Amino acid sequence: MNFRALFAFALCLGLFSQTAPIVEESFLRDPGPLDFLKGEGHEQAILQSLTGDSLVGLDTNGKVVPRLAHRWEISGDAVVFHLREDARFTRGAAVTAEDVIWTIQAIQRMDSASHTKRAILHGVRVTGQGRRVELRSNRPAARLLMELARVPIARQGHPDEGSGPFSLAIEKGEWRLKAREHFLKPSIGGLRFRLIGDEQAVFQNLQKGWLTLGVPPMRKGLQVPATHREYRNGLLAQITVWSRVGTAPLKALERWRSEVLPADFFNGRLKPSLGLLPEALGFAPRAMDGEAGNLQGQRWDLLYPSGDGQMEKVLLALRERAKREGVILEPRPLETALFFERIRKGDFSLACAINVFDPHPWSVLDLMEPEGGANLAHWQDPRLAKLVSRLTKPGDPAWNDLQNLWAERPTSLPLMDYVGCVWVDRRLKVQPGVLGIYLSTPGAAGWTWQP
Repeated sequence: MNFRALFAFALCLGLFSQTAPIVEESFLRDPGPLDFLKGEGHEQAILQSLTGDSLVGLDTNGKVVPRLAHRWEISGDAVVFHLREDARFTRGAAVTAEDVIWTIQAIQRMDSASHTKRAILHGVRVTGQGRRVELRSNRPAARLLMELARVPIARQGHPDEGSGPFSLAIEKGEWRLKAREHFLKPSIGGLRFRLIGDEQAVFQNLQKGWLTLGVPPMRKGLQVPATHREYRNGLLAQITVWSRVGTAPLKALERWRSEVLPADFFNGRLKPSLGLLPEALGFAPRAMDGEAGNLQGQRWDLLYPSGDGQMEKVLLALRERAKREGVILEPRPLETALFFERIRKGDFSLACAINVFDPHPWSVLDLMEPEGGANLAHWQDPRLAKLVSRLTKPGDPAWNDLQNLWAERPTSLPLMDYVGCVWVDRRLKVQPGVLGIYLSTPGAAGWTWQP
């Protein structure tokens, strides 16, 4: 037998070729069913970013870039989008204006739709036909464009079907995503997520090379495995507390956050927040007006989504600090879906969650506007509308006036700012940005395996 000829023939057939490995990842919490209308939470956002496309995207620097729309024009209060001809949903149907209209209007009319997306689309009017879509809004076009990056488009009548670079199959408790023909041309074969609900277990999986990438525990002295490299970058994410029982708890927490949470508490990856609004968005640190007063004998129940070890440690440290002033601060974990349901109904006194801002100052209005997705305590002030009309661009003097208005009686307070950290297999080239590694464009579709 001619083994040399047989070997050459096998190479031609690809029998000995090696396909690129699948990216192995994990979820701390079950993201729930993929749903572009109702889905909420960080894990759901990752799934939607992999399987869906918004009209526009944000690149790693936070700049608006084309996505489903290959171009757009701004005329007065209207933005006209022109959809790509090569955009297809996972079952092959072309993406049309009708899909965009259906997605936007379904979110607007459904009480059970994502609170975040309903806030983004509040007051937006949409029309279109074929591959032309027109959106009208009272918001500045620059703000609307950036916010639309958080609204992936679903196929008409199919809220679980997107047009993204990966298709999803859930098998044996795993979320398996496979690269598909797509205008972003993903170069990795796909991803596989397993549910690993403990950060120590994630760490062990990273050490053993069973995870391609993952977030290590926030502990000092951890050594990055030789097989991985560490990426760190600033994120526009904060652990935030909302209050429906007045400002006294927030004023106390404002004083306690720097006392009990030193900058190295989590190996530099969580640091005490300064002020009321993110410095990264151009806001100087600003304290709340007034004092907390006598707190002796008060009791505050604080809801938070279970499964977040870092948040739990922060809240337990604050609970111990509260005891010194005669306050009972009782953190109460809830399953994620139940937590968001309670929040949506306003059924809480204090609540704590991770709040992620878009990379533009208008995103803080989410905390204040009546329809804002992060206005969980229904803050309102008749002076806000006039101020918002003056916020035409970043750097306007009115932004300082806005923060002063908010400081009078805010309903939320950031506790800790996140510094992003992820360990990534050295063979995989990723592109971290202000939105992390998944939520920017091209996201995972831009990752490549290195020889």
